[in-house]
Amino acid sequence: MNNDEKKILIKIIAIVLVVFYFAMPPHNKIAQWGFVFNNIARFFESSPANMEKTEYLFHRNNAIYLVRMDNKIAALREMDKAVATFPVSLPDEQLYSLYSERAKVRLYYGDYKGALTDYLRNPNPNMNDMLKIAMLFKKEGKRKTAVSYCNKIIEMDIRAYAGYACMADVYADAGKYESSVTIMDLLIDRCPNKARYHWDRAMYKEKMGDIKGAEEDRQKADELSAGYVNTNSITEEALKPKVLDLTIS
Repeated sequence: MNNDEKKILIKIIAIVLVVFYFAMPPHNKIAQWGFVFNNIARFFESSPANMEKTEYLFHRNNAIYLVRMDNKIAALREMDKAVATFPVSLPDEQLYSLYSERAKVRLYYGDYKGALTDYLRNPNPNMNDMLKIAMLFKKEGKRKTAVSYCNKIIEMDIRAYAGYACMADVYADAGKYESSVTIMDLLIDRCPNKARYHWDRAMYKEKMGDIKGAEEDRQKADELSAGYVNTNSITEEALKPKVLDLTIS
């Protein structure tokens, strides 16, 4: 075998190895390398005091990388470590935020009871978290409590779509479609020019048997936004997120 043939063989082997590497799990290689570098950086941290202060962030970031690598067990374990190593010297608000982040990871993996427990540890949840809390209570059959959280969203912003969509969904879950339509009426009275709101009301009208009213709402949605069709539900997405919306710190 001459030198040229050897070079060709080496290139072929290298290409095969690269293809093999990217074909093997985890398929998110960017996350894999991020995880590796996060751990290398931790290994070379020179300040013990700084290590103690940032250990929870190290575990939190590891958890996010592991979610992206689709390693559920390790990701949940890292989030537990993040909570366990949170420094008592830091403000409680940061701990509450960490609980909400662990709730997101648990929710992403379908641990509804664990997610609800963590969300409730935060005394000041934001609107997005309130929507998830409401949907989690609805899933447990506690509709009255769910509605109270929907109301809290509206109290924060009287035009908040999430609040009305939340409440309409809970009433629909109980088979009270007329109430769902009434709730959407209130939202549309306040914000009449949103195609999505008319589309949602059409869905509830259809479920209560008002086919003509449903068609009128869909026509209105089309007038406001040509060709409008909505297949995404924020209430469904609240319980079954397609992605984990956490970033590396």
